[in-house]
Amino acid sequence: MTQSTVRQTSKRGRRNRLTAIAAITVLGGGFAINTWINRGPETKVYEGPVAGYPLLVSSDGRALILSIGWGCEKQPELVVRESANAVKVSLRHTVPPGFCDPGGIGQITTHLNKPLGTRALNDAAGKPVIHFDERNLLRPAFLPENYYPAPAGKMVYLSGVAPLSTDTPAWAIGYTLGTEPDVHGYLIISQTLGSSTPPDGRVATVKGHPATITQPDPNGGPRSLTWSDGTYTFIVATGAPPRLSDAELIHVAESLGG
Repeated sequence: MTQSTVRQTSKRGRRNRLTAIAAITVLGGGFAINTWINRGPETKVYEGPVAGYPLLVSSDGRALILSIGWGCEKQPELVVRESANAVKVSLRHTVPPGFCDPGGIGQITTHLNKPLGTRALNDAAGKPVIHFDERNLLRPAFLPENYYPAPAGKMVYLSGVAPLSTDTPAWAIGYTLGTEPDVHGYLIISQTLGSSTPPDGRVATVKGHPATITQPDPNGGPRSLTWSDGTYTFIVATGAPPRLSDAELIHVAESLGG
């Protein structure tokens, strides 16, 4: 059994600045909602499913990374049980007595004794776990000036950007304009298995594929460029303020490669 190492950002920090991800994601579904309630007189420890949270298998097959938000408990841990033919993964929750703490959002990582390889990745009940293979994750060769990869273990969060799908392999990577504690903007690139029709918006083209640029709130909301290459659907989103221009979004998108 291998327990996770966790890097996370507390929600206290999130009050004043949005947080960031390495192999991102914001976009991660299943974020916990915090409420100030009494948790009972005793510590409770239990294991639950990883379903509902974006999961990434690292390029070398040795690490599992989960994007998650939590509240009213300690930061959860990824627990794996390995056999010759399968790896079973679950989330260990620890709920202390007393009142809720603020919780947090971040990425939880656990390492396998050997690469996943051809072994099945299942939940505790033996059902397949949906996950994204980092070997298929495209990264930009171009970034606008002063944009940097988000710190490992953190997530980029943009209000108004739809969460990542958790019923099909999906992941996202994040970049910050500037570095902490002096961060001024965000860039999120998400990649989801499956083709989709771009939403209504300004017409554009990425690598010969039809694309659209949308900005539901022209006064301050995020701006997104969406397209599909027939295998994956990509979204490049920029926060506000400041926002990247349409031309910069397209430049980033055109530079995506393996």
